[in-house]
Amino acid sequence: MRCKLLVVFLVASLPVLGDDVVRDSVRVEEVVVTGHSISRFQAGSKIEKVKQAQFLAMQDGSLEQLLLRYTPVAVKGMAGSLSTIRLRGTSPDHTSINFGGININSLTLGHSNVSNVPMYLFDEIGLQYGSASVVNGSGSIGGAIHLGMNNYWVDGLKAELRVANGSFGEQLYGTKLFYGNGKWEGVTRAFYYAKANDFPFYNTTYDYDKKGDFGEDVQQNASIDNKGVIQEFNYRFNERSALTFKAWFEHDWHEIQQNMQTNALQPNVRETLMDEHVRLWSEYTSKQQRVSWLVGAGYVYDNSVHNQSTDNIATQRVLGKAEADYKLGINNGIKTGVSLKSIYPDVYAYDTDLSHENWTDLYLSYFHSFFNKLTLTINIRQAFVTNYSVPLTPALGFSFNAVSGDSYVWSFTGNVSRSYRVPTFNDRYWIPGGNPDLKPEKGMNYELGTKLSYASEQLVGHLKLNAFYLDVDNWLLWVNNGGWEAQNVQRVQSKGLEISTDWNWILGQYGLNSGMNYTYNPVVRKAANNSNSENMAIGRQLEYVPLHRGVLYVNGSYKNIMAGLDASYTDEQYISQGDKMLPELVLLNAQLAYRCQINRDNVLRIAGSFNNLTNKDYQSSYGYPMPRANYRVSITYNFK
Repeated sequence: MRCKLLVVFLVASLPVLGDDVVRDSVRVEEVVVTGHSISRFQAGSKIEKVKQAQFLAMQDGSLEQLLLRYTPVAVKGMAGSLSTIRLRGTSPDHTSINFGGININSLTLGHSNVSNVPMYLFDEIGLQYGSASVVNGSGSIGGAIHLGMNNYWVDGLKAELRVANGSFGEQLYGTKLFYGNGKWEGVTRAFYYAKANDFPFYNTTYDYDKKGDFGEDVQQNASIDNKGVIQEFNYRFNERSALTFKAWFEHDWHEIQQNMQTNALQPNVRETLMDEHVRLWSEYTSKQQRVSWLVGAGYVYDNSVHNQSTDNIATQRVLGKAEADYKLGINNGIKTGVSLKSIYPDVYAYDTDLSHENWTDLYLSYFHSFFNKLTLTINIRQAFVTNYSVPLTPALGFSFNAVSGDSYVWSFTGNVSRSYRVPTFNDRYWIPGGNPDLKPEKGMNYELGTKLSYASEQLVGHLKLNAFYLDVDNWLLWVNNGGWEAQNVQRVQSKGLEISTDWNWILGQYGLNSGMNYTYNPVVRKAANNSNSENMAIGRQLEYVPLHRGVLYVNGSYKNIMAGLDASYTDEQYISQGDKMLPELVLLNAQLAYRCQINRDNVLRIAGSFNNLTNKDYQSSYGYPMPRANYRVSITYNFK
């Protein structure tokens, strides 16, 4: 009966959009972002995969839009210009974003612009909540996001063409080509995205007629022009070993959105930012009966150009990784590995004596399962950085299936882990203000969770509850003491409660999926260690972290038609260490899709997304307007 329960769970986790989507999801067993190798040694960690139906609904958008609509993660955005995340109340620098064996976060800034991460290029998204430094290294105090790509091992040619158009000049053109003979395959994924971003808004910072009334305005100089391609070449030696290669080339350009006051008084002010990225990763994997091997190597080039300047802000990385996973027995195993990184900065504001920096990470993991009910995991990671001291990061976790029956499982999880972040190159070496003597940020994470899963022939779902506590010392800020400089000035505590549900009803040809994600997240400064500490709002909620955030969604399907509705709530947020706040916000969105099966090998899908249905004027970053009601319509053609 438990086997039957597992099968029902797997089937219910598939999207309700049609057979073409289901086939592509079922055939692939190697899940990159939430696969066995990631979760097996991290008992007690909260690792979730974005539902496939939700991921497919956001294929025309960015990582920012997906997180806002379907997760409780807080996002601070500027209408496509710059968006950063605050996972469990931490800073944008505290969440790693991973592609293959690469953390794509900038080595100069420390974070990624999530509005520049296109969902069209990927197959799935995984979120790891809470400390992940023991697995992902520096910069994962708040958690990690994994950009997943599957191997399909196609025999022949399979292709997809996609066109999307929307409000305010939005357009996306994309293609995916899969070609091979079942033993080798090539995959090409390419997209072009542009948006004029000339949306109307109500300007709350400028008095047009000098009578105390505010007026209508139109956003100026905020256009976007992004393009990218991921090329894969994969070779399968046999069912247990394969060689994969991925190359991600990205060119992102946008006009930096000006605030409301500048938009009204100086509409001709124009700033541009261009980011270029080359990310290469290749790895060989061998999965034998008791021993599995992985050897990987990579190269990353990042360059940022502000206003077509000739001043370089570029870095290069050479990466290497090797690990072995050995099954000691049926119920226990061990994994050990090493990762290497050499960084070569080329930044005009750094000391010219800084030629490169070497990183070496050693890690060891162990898991043991008792009676198919209790699993314990132990992880240890130690990093070595040139001329820098990095703390040891251990982690201990457990998962326990307390009660189970024919149709339900009630489980408990827990995790204690240490985390760290090495300050960025800008923090340490930018002239003026950088400080090479900065200490690494250090965090302690404690987490407890419980999950009740239920499955019957018509209803499948779960209720999950997680409580967490995170204490981060040496929190780094740039402070103004007669001039801006980087300092370890704060101790921050983040705690909270997360509740999530997801339920699937299957009634013949009708399907219904509904759920919620909610987080209660008090985040406060407990101490500050600089001369301006009295102005740092000790004991008060941190800026741009809402105390409450939640999303609700419901999706229904009948035959080849799917419709969905989602709503998000973001509590009021402090914008600075003063008293000014952004008001609370509720956004309502809808989507509709129709799948037309032309024949066995040709499928046409038409979809529409309708956002901010209540036509709200709102801000995600103070002083920067966001679009009112808008739409996007896409046509996707899949063929062999």
